[in-house]
Amino acid sequence: MSTLTHRYITAVGRAVPESQRQDVEAEVAAAIEDLTQARLESGSDPQAAEQEVLVELGDPMRLAAGYANKPLHLIGPDHFPAYVRLLKVLASTVLPVVTCAVILGQIISGAEAGEVAVTALATLWQVALMMAFWVTVVFAAIERTPGSKAMSPQWNPSMLPDPPTGGVRLGDTLASVTMSLIGAAYIVWQNFRSPFTDAAGEPIPTLAPELWPLWIPLMLAGLLASAVVEVLRYRAGGWSWGFVAANAAADLVFAVPLIWLAATNTLLDPRFLGNLVDLGWIDAGLHLNVTIIVITVGVLAWELIDSARKVRGDTAARNLGHAGR
Repeated sequence: MSTLTHRYITAVGRAVPESQRQDVEAEVAAAIEDLTQARLESGSDPQAAEQEVLVELGDPMRLAAGYANKPLHLIGPDHFPAYVRLLKVLASTVLPVVTCAVILGQIISGAEAGEVAVTALATLWQVALMMAFWVTVVFAAIERTPGSKAMSPQWNPSMLPDPPTGGVRLGDTLASVTMSLIGAAYIVWQNFRSPFTDAAGEPIPTLAPELWPLWIPLMLAGLLASAVVEVLRYRAGGWSWGFVAANAAADLVFAVPLIWLAATNTLLDPRFLGNLVDLGWIDAGLHLNVTIIVITVGVLAWELIDSARKVRGDTAARNLGHAGR
């Protein structure tokens, strides 16, 4: 036996349980000898024949895995679909809840806006990593459990997903445009009309008047841009990735200033909050700012997820319409 063949057999033997080692090494040695002899009979050079046989048998670790019946992957095809589905479910449920809870806790504790954002992003990253790690560990353990293949559900046609549905609806478009216009109209209206008045009988706006030179026009621009995107999306026949990006940009133009101002307690007019305190709402400023931030973050996240989710269906509906012409 040459040194090269001996090294190969030893490498295979090291990768199998000790109880199987002697039998596996003998079987591999016999296979190498038979394959080499066949090549020698066909006229191959002894050294070349040995090289060809070892290349044909492949990596000794892979060969040993076949003898020991051990997978060389973390998660195999039997459990991979369930693994991916579980990760998607956890990412769409646990991560948003944890993020909102962290943001709410930071705001209640009086943290600055920058600290809130950094803590929320750090927590989101850590939770995502830990979630992916432990789900992978569990499925890797299941993969190596005897009889685990019987645990995976048998596929049948009833498990097929529904075909993508899509197509823009006039009612949805009108509702979105109306909400954006109502929001813009209220921002303007509240500066001149209010159920709250000062000692002179003048109306007290909800939003701080100091926001008008920059922040309020910026938020108005975001709302009006959202309405324009909705109209253009309707005319185009539904969502596309371009409209998703445009809608996200318009939403961020409105939402980022709103969240920042609420987090820094500069969004609401102090006189408006003072009236609420006089009426018995002691923590009006804190409660209203937290509510505004949580609702805005939730709506923003939903808008981004929902628009991205509808791209496939709307694209399919548009393609179907073009094909039918």
